[in-house]
Amino acid sequence: MTEALRQKQKRTIRLTVTFLAVIVVSFFLAIVLQFANLKPDIKAELEANHTLVFQTPRLLPDVTLMRHTGESFTTSQFEGSWNLVNFGYTFCPDICPTNMADMNIAHKQLAEAGLADQVRFWMVSVDPARDTIEQLSNYVPYFNPEFIGLTGDADQITTLATQLSAVFYQEGTGDTYTVAHSDNYAIVDPNGHFVALMRPPHKPSHIANALTLLINNQ
Repeated sequence: MTEALRQKQKRTIRLTVTFLAVIVVSFFLAIVLQFANLKPDIKAELEANHTLVFQTPRLLPDVTLMRHTGESFTTSQFEGSWNLVNFGYTFCPDICPTNMADMNIAHKQLAEAGLADQVRFWMVSVDPARDTIEQLSNYVPYFNPEFIGLTGDADQITTLATQLSAVFYQEGTGDTYTVAHSDNYAIVDPNGHFVALMRPPHKPSHIANALTLLINNQ
């Protein structure tokens, strides 16, 4: 190979690497600017509804779980709509059924505003040992037939929970153990990115108002 040809190949490689780097940087800048440009009053309204929007949206890990309908789920399926993600379990005595009921009311409020078809509501089980597909299929649709329950491998759930700022751990032993868990809602945008966190105390109006603001200002 001649020296001229080697130099030409080096230039071609450098140009290719530079081109790819520009594409990657542009992609992440687009993600950041999507929410960095929210007007201060919009951010204030979101905060009034207990919703913290991240300056830099967070990517989600590749996780595989099972829907309560028996179908396989991957995190790529969050794409295409707004998503409210709740972590809980069917044997939860207090917080979980309250949150699910609040989500149902918020869903109705969004439906009245003509926005329900742009949002999906999820419950991810933090008790996969007991929350089988059959168990979830009896629990989740009770609150709303449009809601989706997820269960599966404990490590996969932990990976997703960690990225969505949720923590949980088992308390006690035997058949009557409980699972302590954080009481936040995660909001994932139509690009499949974790963009906001809703903190307690929760109200249905907080959920509906925050999602409405995000949908109308995306």
